[in-house]
Amino acid sequence: MSRGWRIALGGLAVLAFAAAVTYGPGLREGANTGAGFLAKQMCSCVFVDGLSPDACRPDMMAGVDVFEAELLTDPPGVRAHFSFVAERTALFDADLGCTLQ
Repeated sequence: MSRGWRIALGGLAVLAFAAAVTYGPGLREGANTGAGFLAKQMCSCVFVDGLSPDACRPDMMAGVDVFEAELLTDPPGVRAHFSFVAERTALFDADLGCTLQ
């Protein structure tokens, strides 16, 4: 690799690092909000309304399709996550319904 390419790649690495430091915390916070929304809504849809996860998914707001939702059995609830970025869990209680943890 020539010296010019090494300098260009080094510059790109510095820019990527600066972008991660500047925008990373806000992106993570927004991702946690989205994961929390999906966990709570899916939990309520499945455990309160009694619908299947497949029936619930189309009713979720746009943008949460990037998150995966996993049903939990003991205790019952839903874990929503976006790998290495965000994760939230909502648990079901017969008296209280679903609560975000």
